[in-house]
Amino acid sequence: MTAPDLSKLHDFYQPPPPSWMPQTIGWYVLFGLFCALALYFLVREARRWAQNRYRRDALRELQSAPVNLLSEVLKRTAMVTWPRSHVASLTGQRWTEFLAESSKVQEFNSTPGNRIEDIALGDCRVTSEEERHLRQLASDWVRTHHV
Repeated sequence: MTAPDLSKLHDFYQPPPPSWMPQTIGWYVLFGLFCALALYFLVREARRWAQNRYRRDALRELQSAPVNLLSEVLKRTAMVTWPRSHVASLTGQRWTEFLAESSKVQEFNSTPGNRIEDIALGDCRVTSEEERHLRQLASDWVRTHHV
């Protein structure tokens, strides 16, 4: 028996792999909408981050400010968002009421929060616990106040 001639055999033909590119316009539209939506959210968050710079600056300043300057830092922070004519004239009880009404921090109506103006004027002393509490109140107000 003679061996068959194998020189005329060839490999199987392999078709090219299918393309991963979408074949219809709908996928391009969906991809475009997704990119536009992602860009919208990115711009919105960047704008919000830039608008809240004054909050980050105030929080940084509150960490190192002496306790008698806490009211001043809060007032400067408030004047960034509210008109100067509305905020600059507030003192005493009207100032602490404003702080309580403009945020979720209602503790400015009770001790030691309501003494923040007296402390700023140097009329009273504070314990370390009261100072820690005042710093926390001030930080909470900066984070949560709303216009």
